[in-house]
Amino acid sequence: MALLRAILLLSIGASVSAVKVAVPSLRIAGGEVAEKHSIPYQADLIVKFPESETLFRTGTLISPTYVLTAANCVVDSSNITVIMGVYNVEDKKEPTRRKYKGVSYTAHPLYNADGLNDIAVVRLNQSAEINEYIQVALLPRYSYLFTKPLIGKVAKVSGWGNVDGNSDPELTVLRFAEITIRHHTECRSKFPRTNSGQLCGTDPERYFEISDIGAPLVLGKVQVGIAAATTIINGTERSPQIYTRIDRYLLWIGSNTDVTIEL
Repeated sequence: MALLRAILLLSIGASVSAVKVAVPSLRIAGGEVAEKHSIPYQADLIVKFPESETLFRTGTLISPTYVLTAANCVVDSSNITVIMGVYNVEDKKEPTRRKYKGVSYTAHPLYNADGLNDIAVVRLNQSAEINEYIQVALLPRYSYLFTKPLIGKVAKVSGWGNVDGNSDPELTVLRFAEITIRHHTECRSKFPRTNSGQLCGTDPERYFEISDIGAPLVLGKVQVGIAAATTIINGTERSPQIYTRIDRYLLWIGSNTDVTIEL
């Protein structure tokens, strides 16, 4: 049986909970096929949990030895495999693929069941090979917080969607969707406890799939967010969706990785 690429975040009352379920949707909704290896920092994560099935997540290579993702993707996991250089996620013979082991993860100490501070980093067992197909993402400078307004800007979220070995080949390549960044308060109808460390996506026809949680939200060439939580209606992903806002966590990232954050 093919492994499920899924993690579900539901808004229940005033909290957001992580629940592992199967879902019918297959790829980033409203998205386009990405040019081959045009998003070379995207990481495919295979995450195992004790006494649970293996699930698939997404992340971003931010240095040769660290991957950035959502905390809900890795907290309480027992084993993490990171695959870089991936375009067709089900093509295990893709010559550009490089596989690494996540030897440890660090989640934000204030991450909680409400989905706040949903950010984590995974340390690799060795430095990733940096080449034409594998590169590190560009993170915001410290000054970004004060000089680069994000609300109303159009950014790209990318991922492979909820696919498996039985999916049609045209559905298993990397895709992206353009979404308009909204203020976190616009997500409060489904996520009542959002705060300034989060961004909101409300496009009704453009949204990431459950297995794309952890994926990068990129404005221009800079990663500004991490896909963190989605609304679910009748078992299918829908907007609004939550992104962790990276420029609020630059000091934490710099303190917990070997990444140097520019001023």
